Amino acid sequence: MSESMKIQSIGDRPVTVERAIPVTYDLGNLTMYDTNMMDSQIMSSTGEEEAKEAYLQSLARDSAQLLVNQILALPVVTGGRTGGDVNHNDGVFVKLPDPTTQLPREKPVPVPKPLTKWEKFAKQKGITPKARNTGNMVYDEAKGEWVKKWGYKGKNQEEPWLVEVDEKAESGGTAESENKGKGKNKSRK
Repeated sequence: MSESMKIQSIGDRPVTVERAIPVTYDLGNLTMYDTNMMDSQIMSSTGEEEAKEAYLQSLARDSAQLLVNQILALPVVTGGRTGGDVNHNDGVFVKLPDPTTQLPREKPVPVPKPLTKWEKFAKQKGITPKARNTGNMVYDEAKGEWVKKWGYKGKNQEEPWLVEVDEKAESGGTAESENKGKGKNKSRK
């Protein structure tokens, strides 16, 4: 059989496929389970490798056709869906059902960590952890800017609202400047 004859025979096949034993589908995982027996005469023949290949290809084509027929029978969702970074505005999509076959995990389910002595005690006594505020900056509404909670130029540093003023300071010079001049005069004497 030539290649063009094989392609034509596959292309001429009907869309509907019949099986002796009905197959089971798991459309959530896009799988199909076929329990039908394969033709033992074709599979056991030793000299006809081309016949085996053609038979296996026809089985694979029929199985794929059955799966595609089931997928196309599902409810259709049209465009307007966005997923991740790609915008799917055009096209037709099929909504797959939840999987019915549970697939095995690669690794076992993680075991929860045992509680420490303190965690057991705290749970028994009903002690809950204190909510922590780790930020060091707070907003000062009077200044209109963010300042530290404490320390140099912190919010806890309050400026005195009342300052006493010396009478000498009001008259013109400060008390310190007058004292400096007196000290110099005394040392020159």
